[in-house]
Amino acid sequence: MTRTTYLIIFAALVVAIALSGVYVRQRARATAAAAAACDTPAPPPPPTTPPPKLPGFQIEPACGNEPAKPARVPDAKKR
Repeated sequence: MTRTTYLIIFAALVVAIALSGVYVRQRARATAAAAAACDTPAPPPPPTTPPPKLPGFQIEPACGNEPAKPARVPDAKKR
């Protein structure tokens, strides 16, 4: 390839990198503007004290998360 071809490819890469930087900057500004216009309050802070320990209280696993079954150990081969 000639020197002109390499120059054109290099220029296209520089333009592509510059345009992607402009796009990312524009998206960051749009996100910041949307966050500034948000009228919903911030979520409350997490509780600082742990829940009380009640007798007979047991936490159930979440839906679809069954406890793992223990792996079965194979018996030693008998001779």
